[in-house]
Amino acid sequence: MKRFLIWTITTITMIALWSSANFFATTEGWTLQRLAPAGELQEFKHALTAKAHEQFEGNLIFALLSHGEQVAVESMSKGKPVNLNSRFGVASLSKWVTAVGVMVLVEQGRLELDAPVSRYLTRWQLPPSEFDNEQVTLRRLLSHTAGITDGLGHNGFAPGEPVQPLVEHLTQAQDADPGKSGKVQVGIAPGTKWLYSGGSYNLIQLIIEEVSGTSYADAMQQLVFEPLGMNNTDFTVNREAPDLATYFGENQQPLVYPNYTSLAATGLYTTVADLIRFTRSQIPSAVLEKPGARVLKDSTLAAMRLPIAQVEGLDIWGAGVMLFAPTQDNSFVIGHGGQSPFLNASVRLNPDNGDAIIALQTGNKEALASNLATHWTTWQTGKPDMYILNNSLPAMVMRIVVGSGIIILLAIVAGVVVFIRRKKGRQMDLNERENRA
Repeated sequence: MKRFLIWTITTITMIALWSSANFFATTEGWTLQRLAPAGELQEFKHALTAKAHEQFEGNLIFALLSHGEQVAVESMSKGKPVNLNSRFGVASLSKWVTAVGVMVLVEQGRLELDAPVSRYLTRWQLPPSEFDNEQVTLRRLLSHTAGITDGLGHNGFAPGEPVQPLVEHLTQAQDADPGKSGKVQVGIAPGTKWLYSGGSYNLIQLIIEEVSGTSYADAMQQLVFEPLGMNNTDFTVNREAPDLATYFGENQQPLVYPNYTSLAATGLYTTVADLIRFTRSQIPSAVLEKPGARVLKDSTLAAMRLPIAQVEGLDIWGAGVMLFAPTQDNSFVIGHGGQSPFLNASVRLNPDNGDAIIALQTGNKEALASNLATHWTTWQTGKPDMYILNNSLPAMVMRIVVGSGIIILLAIVAGVVVFIRRKKGRQMDLNERENRA
């Protein structure tokens, strides 16, 4: 019995060690390779530029910031050149900008993050559900934890096609992604699960209109764009404008930027130059070498970075910002991405040091801007971002399961071998006693 207990404890210990080693190797990025040594900006820039040239299929521009200051810009295109002032659609990157508008209203005392959103709604209300709709709050809408089950995103409306009014869109979006409901409704208990929801931000759009007494676009101009000097950022697209970046599709075939009802979720058009201004405004003031325009207090920025949503035990979302990877000062690399067919945008910021990357591109089927930003995150922190983890966790689980199975098998084999040897030993002892007798 004692030997069996020792065998069991040893086997369980080996499985625990194997599982722990795999978990930490994956989540801490023990096998990750940086493009350049930490802190070597020029070497990293050259390596990232080389990767971009190898992979881009339409147009791309990215900028690097150090302590909030622009230190590098690279652009490339298969057609009309792009630069810092070229306007791109940035899809879901709109959500971070929307979250900043919400937090300005919170600082002004016009919104409360933890109040039921029904308090602010007169033109539309969430439909009745089996759950408590009064648990739907702005904090949960911002972090995709409000239980809204509309689906991932919206495709927009072609030029000349009527744009669906916001209230009708909330009830049933005509441009919902295929296979998604497109209905903004509470389908799971608020606060119990993270579930990405473009409709949550459409509801935020309506709340901003209700509280401000004006259109969402005008409100965002007053709350965010004008104070930060983002003079080339809004929610309309002039397809004849010379500064509009070509929207490349497959094989460099031009696509047409759509119009959106869901402005807060995906309808922003902007430039790298304006996104630099926006990103600087999100850096803690103590980190900035040169002060600039700001719309939020440092305490509010810190609150936005606090984890609200988790998946598989990993912190992934704050109040309107994605938490890409932990930093040395117990914070997170924050930001947001955006993706539509052949269009990708990504902005990431390390609040510890004010370093950042801003990348916009069209023409690649895969998310090139986000992939470049992932390399930047690894270079900054030495840790995997949420995308690497999302891709790595299934393989990690498989390694743990297979390895644990092998450990158990080897333990059984070892136990059988020991048992046979002991049995033979006992038989030999018995034979020897008989011979002596």
